[in-house]
Amino acid sequence: MYLIGNTMKNLVRNRGRYLLTGAVLTALLAAVAVSTMLHGTASRLIDTYTDRFGASVSFTTDLRKLITLTKPDENGQFQDPEITSEQYLAFSQSDAVKNTLFQGTRQVYCDTLQTLDQGNEEAFYEAGGWGGVFQGASETDAPQRQAPNAVVLGYSDPDMMEDFIAGHRQLDEGHFFSALGEVMVSRDLADRSGLQLGDCFTLQDVNHAEVPPLTLTVCGIYLDGTAAQADGQDWAVTNRRNELLTSFETLSQHSMAGLWLTASYYLKSPDLAPDFETYVREHGLSPVYNVSVDAEGYNRIVKPVQSLKSLSKAFLLVILLAGGLVLILLSMLGVRERKYEIGVLRAMGMPKVQVALGLLTESFAVLVLCLSIGLPLGNLAAQPAADAILAGQDAGNEKQIQSNYGDGVVLSTENNGEAETPMQHVDVLWTQGSIGLLAAVSLGLGLITNAAGIWYITRWEPMRILAERS
Repeated sequence: MYLIGNTMKNLVRNRGRYLLTGAVLTALLAAVAVSTMLHGTASRLIDTYTDRFGASVSFTTDLRKLITLTKPDENGQFQDPEITSEQYLAFSQSDAVKNTLFQGTRQVYCDTLQTLDQGNEEAFYEAGGWGGVFQGASETDAPQRQAPNAVVLGYSDPDMMEDFIAGHRQLDEGHFFSALGEVMVSRDLADRSGLQLGDCFTLQDVNHAEVPPLTLTVCGIYLDGTAAQADGQDWAVTNRRNELLTSFETLSQHSMAGLWLTASYYLKSPDLAPDFETYVREHGLSPVYNVSVDAEGYNRIVKPVQSLKSLSKAFLLVILLAGGLVLILLSMLGVRERKYEIGVLRAMGMPKVQVALGLLTESFAVLVLCLSIGLPLGNLAAQPAADAILAGQDAGNEKQIQSNYGDGVVLSTENNGEAETPMQHVDVLWTQGSIGLLAAVSLGLGLITNAAGIWYITRWEPMRILAERS
């Protein structure tokens, strides 16, 4: 109790000096609060955005190389070299790849489904179309195979189904596929075939006889507003109402044989484009293809946040350096003024530890008062500061300079999804990291406020202090 009472008396007695120290400490803590909030928010957003957005990669055909390196077919048309499913899977193993989105496709036949436009393809062949014999993509034991009446599509991420995002398709009943073996069908197909939620049906790959039958369970029925026959044909396999939507895991675990696969790759950073390009070339990507990297879309999302984090870190270091020096100077000057008071206390028998503890208690009381004022000020200033920094970053990124990483690697200006819109605002919030950093900095500043003065005064003996006073 004596320590607390004496602390309060000293604060009132030395209020002029503590008001000056408190003003500096309040401004310093407000600035520290701003920088720690920006740093913590930026760190959180960087983790979030790098998980959500990578530098998307696409393989585009170089027409000059296509003409030079390949031969035309019997119709004089140049065909793009095939990228096999095995190659798509191998490309995803590159260390430069952050995430890969797969889509698998099978042309199938189901004898328990009555699909839209079913029978038109068989009628076409029976009428002598294309020689009158149904031909598929690969040989089987049957001289003439069953024409497909549906297509099953497997997605590694439901967000890949752009028709649902665009509003052209909408879930009408049930839920999106999640477990293995679940499938979504269109309302048109469900009504025509009498399907309901929970019904099962079995599919057979029409192009590869070695693929075992696949049994699926209806988990959802969706409304379809897309064009049923976009290519002008009237076959069941080309009718979009006959698309069966499931997970890529369902198709890949069932069988990879004959699965037509496409993939979208997202790099950890556009800077890794040369490494990825080297990797895919080593794993069989034809030189006809260029590796196009959407660096601009990635940078417009992630770079401003990275700059926000770097600026907040630099701002914090400058504030701590400058503010710490000022506090040390004020501490030394303040203790010099109280040297006689401390000399008397020491001469009366008060140990050095108790003198230091009293000074630290005063410093802690001032720190608590300054925190109660500085934190709200910092909280108010953090949001405008973040908006100003992002506005400057957005202005600097209006023109994105593009460069080639090497042969066959192109920086694309095409953005994907949310990456099309640069980040212009971020909600600055307290995070556990920023709170912990602020607490550590506050304690450090509290020690700095009196550490130099305590060292300065406790190294002298009481009689010397009193002698100098005389």
